[in-house]
Amino acid sequence: MEKLLSNSEILLTTAAVARCLGISTRAVCLWAECRDIPAIKVGRQWRFRQDELRDWLQDARDGKVRKGTSQKIFRVGS
Repeated sequence: MEKLLSNSEILLTTAAVARCLGISTRAVCLWAECRDIPAIKVGRQWRFRQDELRDWLQDARDGKVRKGTSQKIFRVGS
């Protein structure tokens, strides 16, 4: 079962993640739907745990994410 939310856990919106990565909100949604980026669905909206996103970015830098995803991140986010 998925980890339950704690009261102190920070959830980011699609718009916040898009701003951080320098990409469109649509691209963030597509990545979430394809499971290229760690996300949870809350109703009809995607939310992103700040800690998981930080770990995911670090893994992308280290080459530990699905092939092609890290190239997308650092190409568009540079």
